[in-house]
Amino acid sequence: MVLLHTLQRFELHDWGRNKDFLPIEVEGKLCHEFKIKDEKLGEVDLLLHTSHDERVTHYGLQGRATNVVPVTSEALTKKYGKFEDGMVAKIFWGEASRTSEPEILKKVEEIAKRHATVQDHIPELLWHHTFTNPAAAAIREALGVPEPTTGSRVLYILVFRKLLPITQLHGKELFDVWRQCISCHLTLWKEGVHHRDVSPGNLMWYWKDGKQIGVLNDYDLSSLADDSGPRGNERTGTVPFLALDLLTEEGQRGEVKHLYRHDLESFMWCIAWISLRYKNGDLLPRGLRPLDEWATLGATTCGRDKLYFQGRMKKLPVPSYIDSSLWAFLVDCLGMLNRHTFNRWAADTPTNCKESDSDIDAFLQSFKNTESWAELSKLLPEPS
Repeated sequence: MVLLHTLQRFELHDWGRNKDFLPIEVEGKLCHEFKIKDEKLGEVDLLLHTSHDERVTHYGLQGRATNVVPVTSEALTKKYGKFEDGMVAKIFWGEASRTSEPEILKKVEEIAKRHATVQDHIPELLWHHTFTNPAAAAIREALGVPEPTTGSRVLYILVFRKLLPITQLHGKELFDVWRQCISCHLTLWKEGVHHRDVSPGNLMWYWKDGKQIGVLNDYDLSSLADDSGPRGNERTGTVPFLALDLLTEEGQRGEVKHLYRHDLESFMWCIAWISLRYKNGDLLPRGLRPLDEWATLGATTCGRDKLYFQGRMKKLPVPSYIDSSLWAFLVDCLGMLNRHTFNRWAADTPTNCKESDSDIDAFLQSFKNTESWAELSKLLPEPS
């Protein structure tokens, strides 16, 4: 009764609702308007098209509740010009103790200036703002909860140039953009930026000079190798694409160190997921696409399903909508993962062993050495 009595008296901001976003109707559709003074740009105006068909939401009882919506802004258009595909705003509740995405992107941009594999392959952050009034922490403090700020979240809004999803691609174009993202990820990892959340939703692309440019996106769960501060409580990664080591009970308790090979394994699961569930860039109808259950299973159960799938991939019939060269590549990728898993098991290799740059290079090279990787690479244009 006390709880119900308390909830009854909550104001909007007590529920985590930010009142700075004002509802407004534009051409018969609900949008939200946000304006704020900025030291460099003066007044920044954002019109968030929250009813747009391309809005992406991630709601749940826990997590960041990330929303990505198309956005228009006179101030940002005046500064950057008009982008052909427009802009998007990413709004999410990030853990206050974790290094913020804008801070990580600043480091990423510095690396891009020195490495061609990163330059043009990272998201273009146009503007950002942090709301520093976490409601949950204030409630826990008022209730006398010990360490009330532990796990508290703050609201971020980031505006980016809009990118296109990798799921639109198939065949050699899919392989090309995916491979570009791997090269970007490798350089960032060696330079101390560990992505740790490789999933199809974070692999994007755009056109530049008639070429499809892959972009490794979404750094809000990334970490910096030289950051000795707290990493937050949130487990990083999206279950269907996590490496098998991280889907074990030990991995879910945070007892397995997240290594480069775990992220590269996620890349392999990503391309298998896209290839099996999309036909010429379109999602197959429910009932005709495999692996749906992976998105709803618990971590350890999903890990067992993935291990079984990985072991029998070679015996599956080739789907009619997948190019034979790409199917051979998928079989080789999952077969190579199987081989590495067995070798680590046979050698009784600790899951928390350190990785050197040579270890990282050798792990990636083992996939590049497959005949199917070489065959797909021949179909791509020579880099200019």
